[in-house]
Parts: sequence; structure tokens; C-alpha cells
Amino acid sequence: MAVAATGFFDGVHLGHRKVVETLVRIAHERGEESLILTFWPHPREVLSDGQDSVTLLNGMEEKRIMLRSMGVDRIEVIPFTPGFAALTAKEYLKMLSGDYSVTAMVLGYDTRMGSDRLGPGELSELCAGMGIYCVCVPPVEVELPGGTVTVSSTKIRGALAEGDTESAKIMLGY
Repeated sequence: MAVAATGFFDGVHLGHRKVVETLVRIAHERGEESLILTFWPHPREVLSDGQDSVTLLNGMEEKRIMLRSMGVDRIEVIPFTPGFAALTAKEYLKMLSGDYSVTAMVLGYDTRMGSDRLGPGELSELCAGMGIYCVCVPPVEVELPGGTVTVSSTKIRGALAEGDTESAKIMLGY
């Protein structure tokens, strides 16, 4: 039995860390394994037929080390292919339940799952109907010189592209 969080987790930034902390806590409370399901390559590269290259904040091995250091029991890398991308959220959740014994999901506030791109509210309902416990983690906000910002990998990449390493460090948390 496993409690899972799924996503690319690029940068393992403060928002990801909140999801992972919640994942590890709930898995411990339930006496289950904490499981991260991540993808390779980045979904945007596959969905854009290689036309949209993504500059990653960290490599797969660095990501694994960071997630393990937070107490994650198991990390599985799912090949992100056009066939995988075609799965609906329900099909993906059935796969997680069957192949990985997932009994609970921890979602980020901006999670989109499946070819039908269901968000946290719809996923919570879908999970409930499938007997999967579901928790949604709210966004993490930080104060930057320009004001309050919701942490995201895209904003971190943007800050780095502009040479704003201080803002990137604040959002990354390291």
C-alpha cells in the first residue's frame, strides 16, 4: 500500500517540498509507503513533439537525492510517451491503484492529470469514487522584492533567465 504524489518535481522547490512533506506525513500516519511518481522526459517536450525544449532546474539523479533526503520511501520514473500522455485521469489513477497499490494521493494546488487535464477538485471527486483518499496542498507563497509570488518551477526558470538568482534561491528554498 502506498501514498503517492505525481508530477515532474523540477527543482524540488518550496511548493514541491510542501507536497512531499505532506506525502511523507500521511504515509507515516497510515503506515504505508511514500511514493513519488515522476516522468521522463519533461511532458512539454513530448506534447509539443520536441518543439518546446525545457531548461531543467535539476537532473534526475539530483532530484532523486533531494526527494530521498526528505524521507520519500520510493521513487518511480514513468516514461512520458505519447501513449502515456493519452491516458485519462481515471485511467492513470486505475494504473496507480493496480500497478503501485496506491490508496491515497497528495496533490499540489495546480496539479493537472490525464489527457482530460483534471484539476484538484475534479481529481478529489474522482479519487473518492475510486476509494482513494485524496489531499490537496495549497500553494506556497514567498515575498520577493516585487511582491508576493506563488512558487513554481516556471517562475524560478524565469527569474534565472533574467539573472535574478536571489529570487530563484528564495523560491527554491536552497
